[in-house]
Amino acid sequence: MCRIAGIIDRNQSVETLSHRVKAMCESMQHGGPDDSGIYADLDAHVCLGNRRLAILDLSSSGHQPMESQDHNLAITYNGEIYNFKEIRTELISLGFLFKTQTDTEVILYAYQQWGEASFEKLDGIFAFSIFDKRKQCVYLVRDFNGIKPLYYHLENGQLTFASEVKAFQHANINQEDENWRIYYLAFGHIPEPYTTLKNVHSFAKGSFLRYDLRTAACEIQSYFQFESSSFITDENYAIKRIREELSKSIQHQLVSDVNIGVLFSGGLDSSIITLLANQFSEDNLSCISANFDEIDFSEHKQRTGLLNKINATKIERLITYRDFVQNFETVLHNMDQPTNDGINTWFVCKAAKENGIKSVLSGLGADELFGGYPSFDRIHKIQNLNWLSKSSLKSMRYFKNIKLKRLYYLSLDSPIGEYLCLRGVYSPDVIAELLDIDMKTVLDCLENIPVSPHIKNTSNETRASWFEFNMYMQNQLLKDTDFMSMSHGVEVRVPFLDRNFVSLVLSISNEIKFSYEQKKKLLVEAYKDDLPAETWNRSKMGFTFPFQEWMRKNKDISDPDRYTNKRAKTLMHAFGDNNLHWSSAFALYRIYHAS
Repeated sequence: MCRIAGIIDRNQSVETLSHRVKAMCESMQHGGPDDSGIYADLDAHVCLGNRRLAILDLSSSGHQPMESQDHNLAITYNGEIYNFKEIRTELISLGFLFKTQTDTEVILYAYQQWGEASFEKLDGIFAFSIFDKRKQCVYLVRDFNGIKPLYYHLENGQLTFASEVKAFQHANINQEDENWRIYYLAFGHIPEPYTTLKNVHSFAKGSFLRYDLRTAACEIQSYFQFESSSFITDENYAIKRIREELSKSIQHQLVSDVNIGVLFSGGLDSSIITLLANQFSEDNLSCISANFDEIDFSEHKQRTGLLNKINATKIERLITYRDFVQNFETVLHNMDQPTNDGINTWFVCKAAKENGIKSVLSGLGADELFGGYPSFDRIHKIQNLNWLSKSSLKSMRYFKNIKLKRLYYLSLDSPIGEYLCLRGVYSPDVIAELLDIDMKTVLDCLENIPVSPHIKNTSNETRASWFEFNMYMQNQLLKDTDFMSMSHGVEVRVPFLDRNFVSLVLSISNEIKFSYEQKKKLLVEAYKDDLPAETWNRSKMGFTFPFQEWMRKNKDISDPDRYTNKRAKTLMHAFGDNNLHWSSAFALYRIYHAS
């Protein structure tokens, strides 16, 4: 795991490019504390940079950027390739000689052998750039699930890229995107491809960019997309395949030259990951959990049942209100992009780092794939409102209840409207008041967000899963997990998002995959005999903190007098009366006091 950056610009000297790329990398040192490097080509005006977090081959031979033995290729890479050993064996049979035990070198020679076709062969979490001196081109490549971040800016023939948006200011790219506050107040995050900076975009998952150095022409192509087939209709067969593929995923993701832990909340998803990781781990597994003085938020009892069944090291971090206040501004800085999530991940990854753990497994992805969220039920309810006219839906803005006001979004022509009705923070009229702009500006901005039009024609469950997987998880959970963990130099691996496992789940019919009576029914059925009953036979809590109580106590956030905007002041009074969710209050603080 690393942080990467680079600039390609014929109008700048290599010395200038190197200086800027070095500064970009230094600003991301937290994500790559073990090593750093710069590669520059005088003739092509290409400069690549890297900050390294060593997970495989901890020796200096894993230094990046890495060149091929003939010096015709150079790579800067962030991620883990889980099938690198298999690809390495294949390349050795084709005559390649390896100097390191890294997956970086495998990517380099896979590209040398198969060119662009090599990208689809890689199974893992990755973002990298390859400079091909012979072909005179530069590639940007991002993994098929968009687990590792990659941002880019392309203007007047100059290509700049980095793992974090904040790094771009060191390349003199710092013009603010005027719409980011609209996105944030609507979504609680900034949806891809947008960022807080104008023309700095998140690179699309499962895609590669080819930049021709001779013509400055740039082309982006998709190399992988998941497909839903629903051909598995037998429940027993589906359960058997789920157990097989998830076990393979865990075994692949335990490959490391450092100790691996598990982010263990005590819920179903992290319990399954913990159970399997303990089964396949060669070393004593570390289970990292958060505890609170507030008893309603502590899942200690649920965790104990499983921990008594396995041989694992328990790392339980008590997190108090004082910890929250003392670290709050640091957490905000580490977010990189505004978001209403990720604070919890920051604290548990801090605990992992303090206990010498550089890599952890997470249960992220199961809710999106198997229907664990309330949205899978709510989407049926809002579909029953289809008979209402647009004018009736728009009149919902006059309700006082925030959830009812969000029904306004159903009047939008874009599928984004349905997602925002399910998961949005503020309705368009409130956003307009908070930002002192007209409502048409808000609506035009939101309706122009690119989204696949086919989603309108899918079943309710498929649509809910698509929204959760491609909007909520993609834009918020994965992004926040990466930034918050890497701020401590900790890598998070996500076994439920293994390519083969995701493909399997998408091939299971909705009739057996989703159930109103039992959330994540298939996953429960697959592992209920292996887990304590209290792990799966309870309502979903989620991996949450006592934020409602903590933020109301923190006057820097909750004092209405700190907000000059009239609507913001009213909303913060409601928060003080416990009539506004903490995430909505936090969004206001982020807009007015932390931007």
